[in-house]
Amino acid sequence: MKVLILGGYGVFGERLARLLVRDGHEVTVAGRDAGKAQRLADELGCAALRMDRRTDLHVLAGHQVVVDAAGPFHAYGDDPYHLPRAAIAAGLHYLDLADNAAFCADIVALDVEARAAGVCALSGLSSVPALSSAAVRALCGDQVPQVIDTAILPGNRSPRGFSVMTSILSQVGRPMQVWRGGRWTEITGWSDPRRYLLPGGLIRQGWQIEVPDQLLFPAHFGAGSVQFRAGLELAVMRYGLAGLAALRRWLPVPITPMVVRGFKLAADLLAPFGSGRGGMSAMVAVAQERRFWRLLAEDEDGMLSQVHRASL
Repeated sequence: MKVLILGGYGVFGERLARLLVRDGHEVTVAGRDAGKAQRLADELGCAALRMDRRTDLHVLAGHQVVVDAAGPFHAYGDDPYHLPRAAIAAGLHYLDLADNAAFCADIVALDVEARAAGVCALSGLSSVPALSSAAVRALCGDQVPQVIDTAILPGNRSPRGFSVMTSILSQVGRPMQVWRGGRWTEITGWSDPRRYLLPGGLIRQGWQIEVPDQLLFPAHFGAGSVQFRAGLELAVMRYGLAGLAALRRWLPVPITPMVVRGFKLAADLLAPFGSGRGGMSAMVAVAQERRFWRLLAEDEDGMLSQVHRASL
């Protein structure tokens, strides 16, 4: 299959490119930095090209699938679905790794034209909501959960992309809507920490942050409450963000590229500490019991998953 990966030299795009090349697909590494795209393409023995998803859409021709791994922000001005519409018009499948809640929820507007073109246009093909929703469905089956509680808890040595850091920092200390007790409630980003157990007895702390799960799961699963948290392994990083959240509750400090670069520099300096161990957790409260799925990842690879039940 001929696959164009936009942002193919980024944290997630590069990993996907390596896997697809390994499996024998024809991959094109694309992005605004032609040098980075070419260096990775030379290493993998595949094609490279410069592409800006706002303007250079003629380069879609000749491919069968376009994967958008360029980050969670879709700055297309008045048309946030500029790229997927172009992909559909060119007869390509569109697959998006972004976890922007509104973008994932509203892509359903393209369903009719995608079906008419015989292609798919899918968003959120990442840990959330793709993997988290699969775990929740497996846990609750056809039953309606009272509570859904999921978390992503990476190790400190997991790679950090600039776009992901920008997404998290922009939410810290700012208002967000969550579904609690059958109604929408306002909280602030990076608040209400909770401890989660992962396989092997690993305990990590997660803090509330916005992902598509909170927007999609209430209607999709009929849940009474939906919670999601993300965590960082090192306490200095977790509580550093908590301090920023406290500041931004009262003073809306803008998250500029310079601010993100400063945080990324600090994170890179702390990278040798901690571990490469992290994971995911999903819990549903159904029929007077809690059902858990937990995944342990070691150096980016899933190693062990567990499912168990406990009475409420």
